Amino acid sequence: MRDWKLAALGAAILLAVGLFFGLGLHEHLTFEAIKTSQTRFQELYHASPLQVVAAFLATYLLVVILNLPGAAVLGLLAGAMFGTMTGTVLVSFASSTGATLACLLSRLFLRDWVRGRFPQAAAKVDHGIESEGAFYLFSLRLIPAIPFFMINLVMGLTAMPLRTFYWVSQVGMLPGTFVYVHAGSELGRLSSAAGILSPRLLAAFALLGLFPLAARKVLALYRTRSGGRDAGPKPVAGEANLEASPVPHESAAAALARQAGHVGEGCTQCKACVRQCAFLARYGTPGQIALATLSGQDGADPYACSLCGLCGAVCPEKLSPAALFLAMRRHSVDRGQTDLARYAAITAYERRGHSALFSWYPPGGCRKVFFPGCTLPGTRPQITWRFFQALRQDIPDLGVVLDCCHKPSHDLGRQDYFLERFGAITRRLAGLGVEEVLVACPNCYKIFAAYGGPLKVTTIYEALARIEADPGPGTCRVTVHDPCPLRHEPGIQDAVRVLLASRGVGVREMQNAGRSTLCCGEGGSVGFHNPALAKAWGEKRKGQARGDCIVTYCAGCAEFLGRLTRVSHLGEILFEPEKALAGKCRAAKAPVTYLHRLLLKRRLEKLFRSAQQGKKG
Repeated sequence: MRDWKLAALGAAILLAVGLFFGLGLHEHLTFEAIKTSQTRFQELYHASPLQVVAAFLATYLLVVILNLPGAAVLGLLAGAMFGTMTGTVLVSFASSTGATLACLLSRLFLRDWVRGRFPQAAAKVDHGIESEGAFYLFSLRLIPAIPFFMINLVMGLTAMPLRTFYWVSQVGMLPGTFVYVHAGSELGRLSSAAGILSPRLLAAFALLGLFPLAARKVLALYRTRSGGRDAGPKPVAGEANLEASPVPHESAAAALARQAGHVGEGCTQCKACVRQCAFLARYGTPGQIALATLSGQDGADPYACSLCGLCGAVCPEKLSPAALFLAMRRHSVDRGQTDLARYAAITAYERRGHSALFSWYPPGGCRKVFFPGCTLPGTRPQITWRFFQALRQDIPDLGVVLDCCHKPSHDLGRQDYFLERFGAITRRLAGLGVEEVLVACPNCYKIFAAYGGPLKVTTIYEALARIEADPGPGTCRVTVHDPCPLRHEPGIQDAVRVLLASRGVGVREMQNAGRSTLCCGEGGSVGFHNPALAKAWGEKRKGQARGDCIVTYCAGCAEFLGRLTRVSHLGEILFEPEKALAGKCRAAKAPVTYLHRLLLKRRLEKLFRSAQQGKKG
């Protein structure tokens, strides 16, 4: 249905453009035409002001939305008919609205094709837009030499929010709008439109446009050298950054006070995060929660937070509210206030995964190991094996480790228990001579990156993307759910899209993708505490998919979202594309998942025993 609507809209646009040129309307939008008819236009305006304003705005919007020639001339006409002030206001709002709609059309008709064809470039551009987008657009808008329609077209291919595009465009185009409209108020004195922008004026606009970018760079350099807040460590998913990791020998109460003080002092109450998060919409801003916590009040229920880090991703002050909510959980566990019984299912699952029955480590001598996590081997054992075989083509001596990273306990606030169990894993890996861990699970990536010490951690998606970088012929389109633990990892997100392109699969990006991705609903074990809130996150993700098949590279996300809509794991697309795209892949459920893990362990034991015997022979 959506494709038919797009086709109809495209046909209507082509018809409108054809009529515009076929009827010769473009000949009436020239400097000479409006100068000749200036008196007539002014008479019409004085006779019927509201009708003329409405007709002008409709014409201006049509010209801008469809990228037709004549926008600059209409700006002159606005000055001639309405005067400098009124004309500037009308043109400012009309041009910004028209530009935003033109950007939307570019996004609807071109973005998916461009992203499917050039996934790596698109991911890099999006990463730059997230960090510098508003400044970059503002600079472009201030430089009249850069075509107005080209900016609308190119920005439509990026992930910049339309709201941001609108207000930055309105502010950035205001000086140029004023110049044109004011020139139009003295239309009789102009000999041509080219005389409006002198070389000196163009140079002044260019310098003005470059100023915000230069100022931002200088400020970033200053903060880096002076150890300011923006010079902190790289964000760690699941927690907004490494501030959530406890200071050695720091008590849970002291850690909570530190986090609450940091957030309470830095929060400006702008509510950018509240508008994005149902948890914060209920409990208030992070600053309010932090101040309540410092005063000894119950500021919020931290177990209703998914710890997804979206609040930190949208925070203009670069704060880490998720670190505060995790500290609140740790403090609750430390004081014995957390009812861990309600999480018995997930903690038992974690405990079994780490037990001698289900865990497995290869013989020594493997510098690199594949760590698939808990869920993928149980729900999709054959896909897990195919991943292993694909990786071995590039890494012949690759080992495999079956174990649980204990992320559930980490997120529940059981910090001492987590450190003990995960510490046993890292010590065992070190004893085997392992130097690098290749993970399939985003949660495992987060844990190894934050607590793995000298161990290097890489996702299997990055490793495979280096092998299969050539895009295949386009066959279909999906939408991608980026797991929230990897929101700050554009390289991994990029690799996933490269792998999809290698199978000829195009990507339509969700409204919230990459750094601004949403939680599937499973994060922080919220489903055990507040199932309705967890489902609401999943339903929101389902709505953003707009009927497309969702592809994710987290087995946990696939399992949770799969209860609501059609979801495929990336591995299914890579190794069983026909079945996956037809919706015929079925993920196993408990207790079959445990049987799968035992069988996979047995298969690995045979493989490595045979390899050892081959070396001895």
